[in-house]
Amino acid sequence: MSANRTCSHDALPDLQGIPGLPMDRSVFVIPNWNESFVGMTECCTPNEVHISGEDGFEGCVLWCLIPDSILKGKDGKKGDKDAVLADIRNCVKNKGGLSSFISGGQVKDNAASSKM
Repeated sequence: MSANRTCSHDALPDLQGIPGLPMDRSVFVIPNWNESFVGMTECCTPNEVHISGEDGFEGCVLWCLIPDSILKGKDGKKGDKDAVLADIRNCVKNKGGLSSFISGGQVKDNAASSKM
């Protein structure tokens, strides 16, 4: 559940500044507020949505491992980095009913996302 605090919709720390974020995995991050939590929960399934942040971002960062359903195209191959990040961003936008927001992420070439 999202934190009961006011988090900026327009700011995120660098990925390296997010506690617990696995830098060797494909991840997506977004600021934490009610609608973004709804979108992330819908789009990150079956992976867990994590609430994180520090140094002014405490509890204000949501992140998840990008699910295989978004990472891989219909041919079973990993999608282009920009296309993958656009796909998960559009999913979160549509499922959360969001209009504009900042987001970040990375797509790595190693292993499927949901297997740790």
